[in-house]
Amino acid sequence: TKTAEQMAKTFPHILTSGVLQRRIMEHMEIAYLPRIDVTANPNTSIITMSVTDTDPQHAYDVLNAVMTYYPEIAEFVVGSIVLVLLDESGVPQSPSNGINLKSSVMKGVLVGACAWIVISLLLVMAKSTVHNEDEIKKILNVPSFGQVPAVKIRNGAVCPLIHKRSSYPGFSEAIRLLSLRVEADMDENDRKILLISSAVPGEGKTTISVNLALNMARKGKKVLLIDFDTRNPSVAKALRINTQKSLVKYLNGNVTIQDLICATENDCLQIIPGGSGGKALSEKLSQDRVKNLLNIFASVYDVVILDTPPCSMLADAGEVAELAHCGLLVIRQDYASRDQIIDGATRLGDAGLPIIGCAFNLTTRRLSNSYGYGYGCGCGCGGGSWIWIILVIFIVFFVFCNNGFN
Repeated sequence: TKTAEQMAKTFPHILTSGVLQRRIMEHMEIAYLPRIDVTANPNTSIITMSVTDTDPQHAYDVLNAVMTYYPEIAEFVVGSIVLVLLDESGVPQSPSNGINLKSSVMKGVLVGACAWIVISLLLVMAKSTVHNEDEIKKILNVPSFGQVPAVKIRNGAVCPLIHKRSSYPGFSEAIRLLSLRVEADMDENDRKILLISSAVPGEGKTTISVNLALNMARKGKKVLLIDFDTRNPSVAKALRINTQKSLVKYLNGNVTIQDLICATENDCLQIIPGGSGGKALSEKLSQDRVKNLLNIFASVYDVVILDTPPCSMLADAGEVAELAHCGLLVIRQDYASRDQIIDGATRLGDAGLPIIGCAFNLTTRRLSNSYGYGYGCGCGCGGGSWIWIILVIFIVFFVFCNNGFN
């Protein structure tokens, strides 16, 4: 028994000494040895030798070579020994550590899910966006005139419209409240030209512009909506108006004011489509011709709404801001960064435009005094409640799999 235990203890030293290795490699004419282990069964004179290799025949041949040369080398350490084979292992027919497909799939899914959740949480923590109306007041020091929830767009529409009340009841109610507050501020301060912009594309400024114009026109006000976003004109598309008239043609001197304005389904609402102006539009906007045009419209219409490009990315909004009486900033929930919003508001402020408030748009979670709807699509990580739901699902899945597989 003591000899067997001593053999098991001294085997690693004998193996790494190089003598046994050289004997086996010379005998088998190989350049390396696979992993070799020796263990002693307690209180017996039995030892167990094992060889692990990717080639079963090679492992078997090495094992036989070890049994042949080990007594010869070990004699100088533990004395004369004789090995008697008790169990002929033979050449293995299958791997001893075969792949457990179910276990591998479960572990892979779990590890992948955990990694995804960690990355998502880091992104949420790193993304400095606006999550609620209180944050708007803190970063801009202007009031939020209301939350505009989303609805699922139907019938191939570009955006939801307030006059489709049966389809978008929550959305329509929010627009009416927003319009009421905007009108109250403009009437109180005798302002007629309202600029509507957002920090970055995709925040829904055109949707807000179109629906505010529609709501004011429904109450009998004479409204003109001008699409100044000539890089991405959307007003005519939103109202499903097909026309060749455009602001760009007027700025190029191709049409007169009479040929510039388009009628809509509501007699009190008229629009001027943007057209395609390219990069040269910002230069044309600084001309006195545009200022005179807006002054004429302000004397004819009750309200003139200007739908402008994103104010933190392009100079166009700043150019138009010099000609407007007040501004409304559209902020999409969990979308633009705070730095982008502040930069956009600063650009408008530098142009001398008073920002009367913000429209908190595309709210997709239930907030204080919100309807809990949302419209459109886009990217953006929110507060992370959905991440915790997914985490719970994966934990349940892990527990279930463990119980099932075991």
